[in-house]
Amino acid sequence: MTDYVIHTETGHVYITPTGFFVYAEDFYSAGINWKSSQRYSPVPYFLFCRSIELGLKSFALTKGEKIEDLRSKKIGHDLIALLNIAKKHSLSDFLETTSIEDTEIAKANQYYNDKGFEYFKLKNLFNKTNLPDLEVLKKYAEKLVTNIKQYTLSSA
Repeated sequence: MTDYVIHTETGHVYITPTGFFVYAEDFYSAGINWKSSQRYSPVPYFLFCRSIELGLKSFALTKGEKIEDLRSKKIGHDLIALLNIAKKHSLSDFLETTSIEDTEIAKANQYYNDKGFEYFKLKNLFNKTNLPDLEVLKKYAEKLVTNIKQYTLSSA
């Protein structure tokens, strides 16, 4: 009896805009249900930022952007780059992003894009002066997932 060994290439499976949207909604839901007795935790910041990232990616994919471009090192987890792409594709037809939201998303991006809400960084514990307003991030994540839901799910 002869043994055969088949060598295969690594496969890549990309989820659809709907998959990104479902995850965006899940991260938002986790964020609103987060409870902690600590005065500061990076967890809710991370959850709302991830929701925003995935919601914007879902919207961009629905508008024809390529997953490879959105996952590139140039864009990756950059909330500002993703928001600009979404705005280029008429995000304003679904929701307006206020100047206050733009400012707070930019503040969040300084941490989020550098994984500052994922990994323990001592400077974040002691320097909270430039943290984004968590309530603004929460409300924007909610507004985003609520307003793009029907469009994203119907595009699948």
